[in-house]
Amino acid sequence: MARTWRDLITDSLRLTGVVGEGATPNNARISTGLLEVQNLLAMLDLKKLYPFTEVTNTGTLVSGQEFYTVGVGADIDTPRPNSIITFAVNFGGVYRPLKKETTIAFDDESRVLAFGSIPHTFVYRTEFPFGKIQIYPIPSGSYTFSMTSNFKQLEVGMNDEVLLPSGYYPLLQYNLALLLLVHYPNPAKFPMIKDVADRILGDMMRQNSKVGKLKNDFGNSSGKYDIYSDSYTR
Repeated sequence: MARTWRDLITDSLRLTGVVGEGATPNNARISTGLLEVQNLLAMLDLKKLYPFTEVTNTGTLVSGQEFYTVGVGADIDTPRPNSIITFAVNFGGVYRPLKKETTIAFDDESRVLAFGSIPHTFVYRTEFPFGKIQIYPIPSGSYTFSMTSNFKQLEVGMNDEVLLPSGYYPLLQYNLALLLLVHYPNPAKFPMIKDVADRILGDMMRQNSKVGKLKNDFGNSSGKYDIYSDSYTR
């Protein structure tokens, strides 16, 4: 079942005890919750624990149109991507991926080397407030396309869907409840909420941590080095 940020805020407020089970929080508490959601997402992103979300959009390239804006309310209406993973056009009943170029390669090479009118190359320019896709060669007809992109959902609205892996919901719920306890103190609830929030955050940090390199420093030691015990044997 799809859950929204309003659902998350409501669940966190119920954890704090400020909202009863089955009750609906008022607008003031929802607004406070949304403010703390933004703070929590920024904190997780700073710790490199906030994931990218992949989305796929379909649409139609317009004959003679070279540039397409990307973002909420843009030509391609989707959250503004951090990057475009794939962009493919339907030609002859088959989706054919376009070659993804850097801006330098696209401007210096692609426009010189490309011939015909069937798109085969694109570049994504990370402009604001919308990103911009440039297609080359410029299509002389209409082509349906499929675009897969990724973005970080750091700016959220109350009724937006939480587009994150399922394991992130409890992480957000309990850590948001901790932030809300600053606004609505409840000493009886604090120890339990903090314990669960810390354990889930620790699990997520271990899941996202990189494995360190095995040490193999033979220095002044003698004997064979055992990588399992990180020590020398004689």
